[in-house]
Amino acid sequence: MNHTEVDLKDFFASIATAWPAIRDWLLSTGIQIGITLVIAVLLTWLIGFLIKRALRRTEAAETPEAIDRAKRLKTVLGALRLLAGVVIWVIAGITILGQLKISIGPILAGLGVIGVAVGFGAQSLVKDFLAGIFLIVENQLRVGDIVRIGDAMGVVETLSLRITQVRGLNGHLFTIPNGEIKMVENMTMKWARAIVKVGVAYRSQIERVIEALGKAAADIKADEAFGSYVLETPQIKAIDDFAASSIDVALWIKTQPAKQWDIGRMARRYIKKRFDEAGIEIPFPQVTLSIGPNEAELLAVFGQERRSAPTPPQG
Repeated sequence: MNHTEVDLKDFFASIATAWPAIRDWLLSTGIQIGITLVIAVLLTWLIGFLIKRALRRTEAAETPEAIDRAKRLKTVLGALRLLAGVVIWVIAGITILGQLKISIGPILAGLGVIGVAVGFGAQSLVKDFLAGIFLIVENQLRVGDIVRIGDAMGVVETLSLRITQVRGLNGHLFTIPNGEIKMVENMTMKWARAIVKVGVAYRSQIERVIEALGKAAADIKADEAFGSYVLETPQIKAIDDFAASSIDVALWIKTQPAKQWDIGRMARRYIKKRFDEAGIEIPFPQVTLSIGPNEAELLAVFGQERRSAPTPPQG
């Protein structure tokens, strides 16, 4: 009989000796731990399922109020799902330690000391979490909003307790720690405004310009595709400014959130159409050159030199 056979016999003999204790542990503590893990998994799955189901119902939102509620719900539920998952598994871990007859008092005390030490080195992380909580609770921005945060402008794709992710118009994804957010410019909160500025020639009659703008505003409200996005009668701002080569006028249009850009494009089309009908000129930059008191004589000399200049040979 070699040493390998002896070792195997000792191994199986040890298992046979310890099996009653292992069996008793599995039938008591093991079952308890298994039930705890199953409950934690089921709760995590159930919360995720209910949140996804609630979010699917918001996809049919059409009115501005319903869209705002859907954005708010999507943002809050996303944060709650993460928070609920953390709470469930922390409670499950503490429960399993108790089932293993491990005293959690010294562990919690040790974690407290570690937490204090880590806290000094992770102040920015704590700052991010606190800022994220205030961003969500105060409803400063929601998933789906179009925002500008510093140099980042685009659609909010993710809003968690730690970071905010914004997808730029060019497809780039900006990831911003919540603690670094100092100011949020939300372009789609409750309502928006399209401000359409246009310049007209200085010789234009301002009354005719206002009349043409009024017709353009009526055209926008009557538009079958975009008229429903206009919330109020557009405001005509004339005269908005005296520019270098034009008198600037403006049309202010209050719109549904995120519709200001579509309305702005349609407004420019209707303004161009109505200005063309009224013969109103949209000028381009012009420069008037003044030579001085001898302007006529200099122009005459210049014209004579051009006429007397030899004609370049052809071919």
